[in-house]
This record gives sequence, structure tokens and C-alpha cells, in this order.
Amino acid sequence: MGSIVRLILGWLTVALCASSLATAATAGEIQIKGQFGWLGVGTAYEVEKGHFYWVGEFSGTFFNDEGPGSPMHNSGVKCPAHNDLDFNNKKARLGGYCIVLDADGDQAYLSWQCAGAPGKCTGSFEWTGGTGKYVEISGSNTFTGVTVISHADGKASGYSIWNR
Repeated sequence: MGSIVRLILGWLTVALCASSLATAATAGEIQIKGQFGWLGVGTAYEVEKGHFYWVGEFSGTFFNDEGPGSPMHNSGVKCPAHNDLDFNNKKARLGGYCIVLDADGDQAYLSWQCAGAPGKCTGSFEWTGGTGKYVEISGSNTFTGVTVISHADGKASGYSIWNR
């Protein structure tokens, strides 16, 4: 075999290994650090004075701390959710699911829960599956959710910090 052919085969081997590593970085056990900016839209039911149960969706964009080219950077996120807000006792419990859709059309799914005071909670989420490059995604993660603005029309704006 000529030296040029060996050189080409060597580069192809390196390229294939690098490609496999890039795919492995988004499959299996993964913890992605970043921020999810969201708008919460739904319906709040007053269970008793000062105690509300909200059902709706948090949706927005996730920004990976590693920036462009990193997994899920600039992905759309939709989270059907529930929120038990007890202002009388300064307690809140939230939970739901999220679908993360990246620019390639691949999706990752997670379930989440958190607790704290109304307006700020800490909790965890678990990757439950996905499509494409996320088909084997798994792992436990932490997050903090913060409501920044409660709008007059019943919507809320805020953000969630993942794995920081």
C-alpha cells in the first residue's frame, strides 16, 4: 500500500473516531449546563384564598454555557407542567415534562420536579429518552427555576439554570 493511501486511511480513521466521540457526547449519561429562558402560559385555579393550582406550559429557548455547536444550544423547549402555589404558607411544588427540540430536528425528553417558595424552586430532572442523536440520552440533573415577572394577564416570565 502506498504512503498516500495509508495517509488517507489514517485520516479517515481519525475522522470516524472523532465523529463517534461527538455522537457519544450527546448520547447516554449527560449533564448539560446552561439557562432556559421561558414564558409560562396556563390557567390558575384558586383552591382556597391564597392557594392556587396552575396548569399550563413553560416554553422558550435553552442556551448551553458552551455556546454555538454545543449540544442543545439555542434549542426550543416546551414543558407541559403543573404548579401548586400556596402563598399562605410560602410553599410551591412544581413538576412536569419537557421536550427539547434542536435545530437538526432531534428531540430530548425529560421529567422534572422542584419545590421551594412561590417564585423560586430547586429540583431535579431526568432525561427519559429522545430521537436522533438523543435516542440513548439519560442522566440525573439539577436546576433552579426563577419567576422574574408575573404579568397582569396571568402569564409569567422567568428562567431556569441547569446543572450550575
